[in-house]
Amino acid sequence: MRFSGLANFKLMLTDKVFRAAFLNTIFFTLLGTCVQMLMGLVMALLVLCIDRFRTIIRTVYFIPCVISSVAISQIFAQMLAVNPPGVVPAVGSLFGLAPHALLSDPHWALVLVTLIDAYKFAGIYMVIYYAALQSVDAEVLEAALIDGCNWWQQLIYIRVPLIRAVLEVTLVMLVSGCLKGFDVSYVLTGGGPGSSSELVSTYLYKTIFISGNFGYGSAISIFLAVECLVTLLILRRLFGRGDKA
Repeated sequence: MRFSGLANFKLMLTDKVFRAAFLNTIFFTLLGTCVQMLMGLVMALLVLCIDRFRTIIRTVYFIPCVISSVAISQIFAQMLAVNPPGVVPAVGSLFGLAPHALLSDPHWALVLVTLIDAYKFAGIYMVIYYAALQSVDAEVLEAALIDGCNWWQQLIYIRVPLIRAVLEVTLVMLVSGCLKGFDVSYVLTGGGPGSSSELVSTYLYKTIFISGNFGYGSAISIFLAVECLVTLLILRRLFGRGDKA
């Protein structure tokens, strides 16, 4: 063994696969965060507006969260499979669409990985948002109703501002989780085709445990940790400015 200094970090700058994985991770984080926050909030509002079978519907929404990522990935892999045709190609054929292997398409692989990952974890944020929305004072909502606010105005100007702190916490949780996303991408596509759905975490795993390059893998792991810390510090600074404003 010999000390390599900063050689592994310099290698990251010229490694095309690492650059692709980094850009994919940024896309995965941005899209995954937006989708999970939106899905969680929409599901929470639906549960809040439903009077009958609320517990059953809430349980159905939460089921993907308790199913393993491997099982979720295999379910969607079979649904998207072309041979034998899964549910998605079969439905598409009814509308005259030719079967297309979406998971093998470099233009669709990362998008599907991101959406499937968001579907799995959106139920967690549904529960958080549901609890936060329930804590909003009913008297405030009644006063707004008397003043002529409709449901949409109550949501935009009363409910969402009152649960802002919860939204900020979940945003931090989502960004941190997406930056470290691994399981769905690795099981569903293995980072392929090529490096189209490769994430920093999956590339880290392959570098250490498949290629056996522990030095370079350690450098990538340090980059991943620093990336998460810097992003969270930026979010904290932004939230701090918002509080001062």
